[in-house]
Amino acid sequence: MKNSAMVLFVCSGLLLSGGGILGVSTLWSTMRMSYYFWTSDLGIELGSSVLFMSGALLCLPACWLATLVPYHPRSTSLLATLMILVSGGMMLLSMGMTSITGLSRAVREPALLNSSMLRSMAYEAVDPAVKSAFSSMQLELKCCGVKSHADWYKYGAFLPPSCCGRVWNGRNANTCEVPLHTAGCLRPALAELRIFANSVAVLACAIIIVKAVTLFATAYTLVTGVIERAADGYKPSPQPLRIACLTSPFSPLALPTPASQPRVGVNAV
Repeated sequence: MKNSAMVLFVCSGLLLSGGGILGVSTLWSTMRMSYYFWTSDLGIELGSSVLFMSGALLCLPACWLATLVPYHPRSTSLLATLMILVSGGMMLLSMGMTSITGLSRAVREPALLNSSMLRSMAYEAVDPAVKSAFSSMQLELKCCGVKSHADWYKYGAFLPPSCCGRVWNGRNANTCEVPLHTAGCLRPALAELRIFANSVAVLACAIIIVKAVTLFATAYTLVTGVIERAADGYKPSPQPLRIACLTSPFSPLALPTPASQPRVGVNAV
């Protein structure tokens, strides 16, 4: 029991730190890379970050309950709640790991990301959301176009102001003639997505391992508590005292007493 309590204390600290790092970093990275929702077809893959954030959020109540279990090792409801939270967090993180494989595929096959960004570039002139997303991406990654700045000439006669390091303010005259960055956004986008996918996968795998250890320690504490309660509740009932008596199998036959013999009358002569 003491060993499982120590394991739960250690796992609670790891869950608190790991869950906080995974949740905050995933949220920040998703918000910072939100331009990929409009500049590519990776919206569903990036949307799977919600699963990682949900799994990381469940680490907080699991950490709190893991610190309470050593003080109440025989509370079945407390142990069952901790096991449900840990199992749910592991399921969410596993689903997130499965969903992020699409993002890993896009990183391994640059042609998919290239074609999706070129399709989105065709809507840049008519969709303000796509225009703003391309502007944010080019300013963040310090690039212009997909493979090069020449990609913009396929859809217009001028370059967007973000290629010159300026923010688009809605005026038509605000264009760029000489780009500040001539390199395309495909290569830095692949590097950014690769770092995001690898870091999230490593953190999620580490938290899944910690949750598995927590689940095992909780199950061990639950089984140990049930066995101890059964041992404490068993009280054998007192048996009556019985004394064995030895008797001879050949008991003498009872002789008739004189009183029981028949009296014979004697007649006087």
